Amino acid sequence: MKRILYIEANTDGTIGGSYYSLLYLLQGLDKTRYEPHVLFCQDNVLIPEFKKVTPYVYVNNFGPSSSNVSKRFASVIQGPIRLFTDVILKQPMLRKIIKEIKPDLVHINNGYAALHEWMLACYLNKIKVVAHDRGTRYPCSFRTKVFVRLLDAIICVSDSYKDNVTRQNLKVRLLRRVYNGLDTEMISGRINPADIDRLRSEFKLRKDMPVIGITGNIDRWKGQAVVLRAIKKVRAVFPDIKCLIIGQVACGAGEYKKELDEYIAENGLRDNVIFTGFRKDIPNLLALLDIMLHASIEPEPFGRVILEGMAAGKPIIATNSGGTVEQIVDNETGILVPMNDPGKMADAIIYFISNPGAAGEMGEKGKKRLAELFSIERMVRETSRVYEEIFNF
Repeated sequence: MKRILYIEANTDGTIGGSYYSLLYLLQGLDKTRYEPHVLFCQDNVLIPEFKKVTPYVYVNNFGPSSSNVSKRFASVIQGPIRLFTDVILKQPMLRKIIKEIKPDLVHINNGYAALHEWMLACYLNKIKVVAHDRGTRYPCSFRTKVFVRLLDAIICVSDSYKDNVTRQNLKVRLLRRVYNGLDTEMISGRINPADIDRLRSEFKLRKDMPVIGITGNIDRWKGQAVVLRAIKKVRAVFPDIKCLIIGQVACGAGEYKKELDEYIAENGLRDNVIFTGFRKDIPNLLALLDIMLHASIEPEPFGRVILEGMAAGKPIIATNSGGTVEQIVDNETGILVPMNDPGKMADAIIYFISNPGAAGEMGEKGKKRLAELFSIERMVRETSRVYEEIFNF
């Protein structure tokens, strides 16, 4: 049995797709072959779920580092100092963690531009290490290019982000693409008609009212502002349209949320837009929707929210960049629109509302595509195959 230490280093207080993808991976992992240990940097609401999978769950804020490209002169000058404080100075502390857990492999859950201190610690202590790229920004820093050489493998969640590795000529021993997974039953099997009626009452939604929605943390790059501008145009055709913006405000996005509120007030959209905040009842909320939106204004690595919409059988309108184009077949399982183009998004919304038969057919095809290509079983199988390749080096 191989012992694997998974590290989730997020510290912004939000629960994103990386948490859920890791949880589903561990749930499906063969426990007769692998013993999972999980290290978080802060307490979070999913820890009880992880403890159902493995008793070895730790919280230790070791001060996770990251390295991104910066053109500011001060940042360039501070590079050597940050290398010392972020990476070298932490080695005694990380060595102590390694001696206590004794992992055979460390699985970094936050990409290859993060946790260089762990890459070095694994190299010094002769431990295998893999980085799971769930959204590393392009291009990467010089420091990242150096530390990638210490990795045994990079797992990318889409071919788009795998291409980011190859076109930068990053030197890594093994590079694999493994799509995130979700099972249809995890969404459709948790829908409760009584709860849907309760939600309709909570949000004052009539059954004859078109309802659209976008899920995910409220952050500028997620494109909620694009959705609001699209709704303004759609309202001219369907005055009673309702849009649910589902998710919590990301750390540091308070000013962006204020801008959204101001736009709603200035354009008279208060009766059309509902901010739900963080919700645990996503399956029932998705069941309320006639259309699901994805509006990121930067290339999406691989949208878990899109998989959730597919599992619910919803027609999806999404931006045509990054891993999204690998999830959705344009005009077959959904409609792809240009990034940051509220006009095209509005046109797609109007089309779906006006053609419910076509919308329903695309939703069902998306559900079938999810089962064929993006199951949890496939994600676990392909990730385990990467582990075996690493251990056979």
